[in-house]
Amino acid sequence: MLNTALTGADAALWIYEESGAGMPDAISVFKPASAPISAGRVFFLCLTTFLAACVFVAPPSPFIIDGGIYADMAQAMAEGGRLYIGENGGVEGAPALTKFLTDPIDGRVYPQYPSGYAIVAAPFYAAFGLHGLMLLNALSFAACIALTFRLADRFYGARVARWAAAIFALATFAPTYAFPIWPHMLSLLFWLGAFCFAVKAADTDDRKTVYGCLLAAGAIIGAGVNIRIDLFLAAIVLFVWLRAAAKPEDRLAPLFLALGLIPGFLLAAWLNQLKFGSFTPFTYNSTGGATQIGKYLPLLAAAATAMTALWVFNVNQVFARARRTIGVKTAAVALALALCAALLATPLRDICWRIAKGAYVLVVNLQAHSAYYQEGVERNQFGQLLFWGYPKKALIQSLPYLPLIGLPAFHFFRGKNVSAVALCLLAIAAPIAFYSLNEWHGGGSYNMRYFMPALPFIAILSAAGLAELTRRAGAPSRAALMAVVVAAAGSYLLMQEIAHGSERLLAPASLYPQWAIAAVLTVSVAYYLRTKSGSRFALIASLCALAYGAAINLYEEAGHEKTRAEQLALSRDASRPIAAGSLILTTTPLVLRPAEANGAFVMAASKSTAPEAVQAADAFMQAGRCVYIHNPAARDLLTDRQHAAINPDPSWAPSRRFERDPRLAFYIFEDQEARCAF
Repeated sequence: MLNTALTGADAALWIYEESGAGMPDAISVFKPASAPISAGRVFFLCLTTFLAACVFVAPPSPFIIDGGIYADMAQAMAEGGRLYIGENGGVEGAPALTKFLTDPIDGRVYPQYPSGYAIVAAPFYAAFGLHGLMLLNALSFAACIALTFRLADRFYGARVARWAAAIFALATFAPTYAFPIWPHMLSLLFWLGAFCFAVKAADTDDRKTVYGCLLAAGAIIGAGVNIRIDLFLAAIVLFVWLRAAAKPEDRLAPLFLALGLIPGFLLAAWLNQLKFGSFTPFTYNSTGGATQIGKYLPLLAAAATAMTALWVFNVNQVFARARRTIGVKTAAVALALALCAALLATPLRDICWRIAKGAYVLVVNLQAHSAYYQEGVERNQFGQLLFWGYPKKALIQSLPYLPLIGLPAFHFFRGKNVSAVALCLLAIAAPIAFYSLNEWHGGGSYNMRYFMPALPFIAILSAAGLAELTRRAGAPSRAALMAVVVAAAGSYLLMQEIAHGSERLLAPASLYPQWAIAAVLTVSVAYYLRTKSGSRFALIASLCALAYGAAINLYEEAGHEKTRAEQLALSRDASRPIAAGSLILTTTPLVLRPAEANGAFVMAASKSTAPEAVQAADAFMQAGRCVYIHNPAARDLLTDRQHAAINPDPSWAPSRRFERDPRLAFYIFEDQEARCAF
């Protein structure tokens, strides 16, 4: 598996231009080549074509509630240029028919998510429906592979770049976001595009080019905030990188980056004004939870203070002066003591403790999280945190080769390749620190999807570490490499057999081997760095970890497709008997998307929306429409609140495959049984 990746990726020279000085233009890969088409570009074209073709054989179904809302957004924009995704079904007296993650405003249902995704995705939806949204992700994935190569090529050369692209494409959880309806891959494309322009700016001394590229980087980030709000982290990363590593002598450079943000931020604020009446780019219109901006104010204040100080003072000059006057070790001790003193102050002390605890949970052991629950996310009888029946994983449980980045990080602290490694480390640290603040565990996903922006940079540093070990130990033979790959992948499949054979062992067998692999790799890398020997053992450990990581994530992608296919089949069975114009009150609205497509109306029921659900049911019944309460959870929630009696015996949507699955159960009001029963 990994052998195929490393050798097959050798053809991936689609974005390497030997004749150019410095970094090529970040978007030249998409321009027609005047020279004959290289083998690398042909490879990239074939890869993109393959991914696009896979889209149309994959099940056209959202994976979780979020995906359903994003699909609604794209549909509303494609069909009517609307920012809202629903109203009250045209029934007098009915409230807005809200779903989860939406808000009712002036009788219309608005999604909490930024509307930029709908604008970008609308043409794809108009052309191919749900498959079009999947196509958008697949094309974004191909472009992200290309831009990962570009950055790695600039930092380490073509050989490392090929490996980095292969690791990102096969051994991270990026493939699991290449087809489902999610904005993460599109958002990552904006991240990488901005970083490519920033790196090009750092690679030249021509001020016009520098400031033009940084304006472009800022504009891409600003536009990307309209896809996912957390893209603002890219601006912080680049600001710190420019001041501390790339261009510490140029105080204007980060200002041009900030200037480029303005158009995108203004667009986001204007769209939020239209939706929520709030002229700000940073809002979900949420009244609580981790999405509330107030929870981040202390951290934002600390970050703003640090960035201001970073802009005022030239860090390189400060450290150079400290080295000359008091020496390197004394300066390091003084800095450490100053940081410790600052961290003893409240609220920084509390923030740092929360981040440290959150980082342990999200990076090392997600099973330690006291998670919120939602559709698909639950704990089994042994307390194991599952998503659709499979244990949820922390970052290192998806990427057991993560310690491999310690090699380039070690050289960074010794002053080698400082600018490139600094950018990679900052890009890895930013999403981890931000999401660790509230232990956001990725919600409906098998893995830490919020850490997607870190994946290309983990791949780049891992490839650099692998290249160093290969240079020192010598490249293994093809047979030896294949043996390592087969052994690691076979071990993972064996663990899956054990996991599925015993519910008690489900999480231990699925997650804990990654700890052992990462521990062995950490020890072997540390021993290699300390003695400059043991490189062959460290190389074998690295290859095993990479192969195991590839097995995890490719197996997981297969699991994604299987889960979505089952969801699609069940949702079609559940929706088939529902007549157009009917109202369905449910706790699982994603199951009923085909019914909506056929003209039914769906409203999500929860404790907070129960009064509105009762009002909607009354209005639809008075209008002569059928009303269904879908699944036992919704029935239990609404039985004591409804004005009309509900038949306690469900009507079952007919299904040969799923039989008496609770998601096929519909409860009907007694006055409507003669007319609305299946």
